[in-house]
Order: sequence, then C-alpha cells, then structure tokens
Amino acid sequence: MILKKFLLILLAAFFSLTLIGAEYAVRITKGGEAVSKEFWITREEIEQAFNATVANAASQGIILDPYFDSYFTPSELGLKTMIIPYIVDEKLIDYFAWESNLIPSEEEIDAETDSMMEMYTSSPDMVEQIEAIYGSMDAFRSEIRNYVSDALKAELVQESVAPLNDDALAAYFEEFKTEIKNQFETIRARHILVTEEATATELMDRINSGEITFAEAALQFSIDSSTAANGGELGSIVRGQTVPEFEEAILAAPIGELYGPVQSEFGYHLIIVEERNEINSLEDVVNSASYNDFVSGYQNDTYNRWIESYIEENKFDYEILDNELLFYNEYAKATEETANEFFVEIASGIFGDGTSSEASLMEYAAFIELSEMLGFTDSPDYETAIRNLFEAGEKRGMIVQKMYDLDSENPEVAAAYYNALLEELENTFMNQDLLQQQLSSYGQSFVDYVFNTIGEIESGLTSVLEKEISDGLRADVLYILIRNNSLSLELDYSPDWRKEKLNQRLGYLEALIQVEPSEAAQTEIESIISELEQIEAEAETPAATE
Repeated sequence: MILKKFLLILLAAFFSLTLIGAEYAVRITKGGEAVSKEFWITREEIEQAFNATVANAASQGIILDPYFDSYFTPSELGLKTMIIPYIVDEKLIDYFAWESNLIPSEEEIDAETDSMMEMYTSSPDMVEQIEAIYGSMDAFRSEIRNYVSDALKAELVQESVAPLNDDALAAYFEEFKTEIKNQFETIRARHILVTEEATATELMDRINSGEITFAEAALQFSIDSSTAANGGELGSIVRGQTVPEFEEAILAAPIGELYGPVQSEFGYHLIIVEERNEINSLEDVVNSASYNDFVSGYQNDTYNRWIESYIEENKFDYEILDNELLFYNEYAKATEETANEFFVEIASGIFGDGTSSEASLMEYAAFIELSEMLGFTDSPDYETAIRNLFEAGEKRGMIVQKMYDLDSENPEVAAAYYNALLEELENTFMNQDLLQQQLSSYGQSFVDYVFNTIGEIESGLTSVLEKEISDGLRADVLYILIRNNSLSLELDYSPDWRKEKLNQRLGYLEALIQVEPSEAAQTEIESIISELEQIEAEAETPAATE
C-alpha cells in the first residue's frame, strides 16, 4: 500500500520528462554541498506538478490569480513556491532509494509493465485513443514503464521506512495508544434532552415502569430536534465529539441500561449506550472497521517522522535558482518581516531611474500589493504599476478589476473586465458539480446573480460598441457578446426569451461580419433567421386553428 505522499509522486512521475538539456529551478544540497544533478528539480517538473494542481483546483471551481495572493488561495507563482518542498521530498526519496539500493530489477519492471499494457490494450478503441494521444504504443509503453519503475521503487522505500508487519504495527500502537483510542474508539448511544432535572427524573421513572418507551419519550419531550424523531439516536460517537459531561457519562454507563440524568450546558440528558467499541490492544484495531485507517495513519506518521529525521541527519536543504521563484520567495518572507524595507527596494528598482521598462511582472505585482498593505495607494507610482502590469501581463484576475477601477471608460479595459466576468460564469456552467453546489448553497440568489451579471455584461459591452474603437477591438467585443448570448440562451427556453436573445445574437453576428467576414458567421445568421421564422409560425398556429 503506497503512502499518500507517494501517490503525489507517482502521478507526477507518470508524465515525467527527460532531464537532457533540462533547466534547473532548484538545487538540492547535502551538508552544504550540491548532490548530483539528477536529484535537482527542473522547471518542467515544477510546471507538471503546478498544472496538475491547477487542474484539480479548477474542477472545484477555484481559479488562481496569475499575480496576486488572496486570503484563501495563493497566486499562481505562490503555488509554485508552495509545491517546491513537496517535490524536494520526492527527490530525497529518490536519493534514499539510490543510496540504499532500493531499485527494482529490470525483470520486475518489465513484468509489471506487461501486465499494465495488457489491461490498457484489451480494447481496440482504447488502443486507438492511446495512439492518438502518444503517437505510438511504444511511446505509451515507455511512459508506463517509467511510471511502474517509480511505483515499485516507492513501494521498496515504503517497506524500508514503514514496514507493514506485526512488530512494527504493535510498536506504533503502543507508542500512540492514547491517540489511537481517541481516534478509533466508537460509542453508539441515544439520548433525551430536557431543560429541567425534575422532568428528566419523571421521564426516567416512566420509562423504567414501562409506561412509555425511550423512543416515545424522545419524540414527545426531547428538545434536541435533530434526534427526537428517530428515538434520540446519536449514531457513532468518537472521543472529543461531545461535551465533557456527556462523554464521561457514555464512557461510564452500562450497556443497554437507562442512565442519568446527566447535566451539561445544554440541559439534562437521559442516555442509553447501545454499543461501546473499546480499543485496548492491536488485536482490537485489527478486528475493527477502522483497521485500514489505522494502517494508513501508521504509514503516513511513520513516513513523515522518517523524512524529517532523514533531512536533519543528512543536513539536506535546497536553493531556488529560478529568478522569478526566488523573488517571490523573498517577497513572501518580506511581507511577514521587513515589508517597508522590501517595498523601498522594489520601488527603487522599478522607478528609481525614471523608467520601469526592465521590471518583471512579479515586481509590479509585489509593488502593488505592498502599496496596498502599507497604505501608499495615493502615489502616482501605484497607478503606473497597475497600468504597466495590465499592459504587459495577462488580462485576467485581480489586475483587471484594479485597472477597471482606475479607467473604466477605456474600451480595452472595459472589454477585459466584462470578459473576466463572463469567464467566471462560463467556468461555473462548464462544471456541473460546481453549478449544482452553487444552486444548492445559494438558490435563487445565485440565479439572480447569473441573470444580473449577464445583463451587466450585455449593457457594458453595448456601450463600448457605441464608441470609436478599432475594428480588431470591435470584433473582440462582439465575440464576447456572442459568448454571453450563448449562456443566456441556456437559461430560459421560453419562446419570448429565445426570440429576444436570438434577435440580439443576429445583430451581433451582422455587426461582426462587417469587420470580420466569415462563412461560419453567415451560416449562423441564416440558421437564426430560420429559427426565428419557426418561432413566429408556432406562435401564430393556435390563433389559426381557432
């Protein structure tokens, strides 16, 4: 069973790149001396891990800003610096495997590769897809073989540092017995909660006499509305999940017997403990439903303690070589320790000689963020930095909002701003899980937000088209409006709404072919005219039949 941290390694290794001619972004050192370059980190490796992480975040509706950190998420460059320590761990595992001779044999690698290839090539359709993606089955086999080699090596390292045997598990259990008991011991109990002790005592007497059942009493008298309807059932409880007085009671109460009243901050409880799964030995864990979680915890804890010890004993460290990553790393430290000094240094570098042509995008972003942090937004240099970053960098994320706040009347700025709003909506609608989550969480307010944003984009860009702008920008604005219109057409299928939006779309396309003629646009115009005629005909049909 491969460690969770190893899983990250293997996923990255599957898409590994050759190191021939590689550009190194991070140098690994041991005792102050550089190790062999095969254990350094390349820019390509950082990009691979970064792209995988960004894709995973995007699937959850999280889009990172290219330049600016937020309270909840790092910027793209910030994420790359956060990834580095994890890749360093990967490299140290490789180093440990190399120096400990924990390398799988060629025969083992080939055998496992053959097994995986047989699985992947069992279907002709799958073979066709593989060849389309990788160019040939030989190229695919090479990738699989690299993956298998790393996976087998990881298993050998795991067995070395966190062996799965009775002695190792027993030693781990004894060392962390208290924590394991707290984590895996479970209690199933029911309770009735009332506000007065006298009421609890009276109910206890009635239940004991058989006048009323526990479930009936819970339904009629318990003020815990979340459990009253199901007989006071609390489900499976672990230590630390309830208030101390209640936990003490369910640990002491005899199984199956009415117990109480027990006072807590919520009132008075009557309790029946139905089952108590105690963990007093490794055998208890082995026989419980939590065994796999216990093993996973053992492997992760043992690995983490081993890697910390391995790094400390060998004095491993790393040095960032990439200038952009190095700058961000220094900037991140400065925001916590020496923000003023770092701000002065950046300002001098960007504006000291009266020109900012040599500044990097990250330097502009850092200057902007530090200006806001330190309260220097009235400086003309702050506005200059925003304008320069907007012009030179990507027109998405927070820089678009900052630029729009400065110059909303600029047609190019307005186009970028409304395009960013639209992309946010498109990303949500392309991810059905995220869309359903938004609808479940916010309901009608989310629906209103979508309609209002589509209307805002439509109104704002229509105003841009009324200005004197270049044909290129006009075409760009019309394409944004057409995308916005596509989204609006998906929101309501009523004839009147569709007719209105199709007429708008027709106007956008007719304006587009004036500045950028195309057969595709002309074909769609003809299709829209046909659909509008059909809508009109369907609207007239009821009157004709009467």
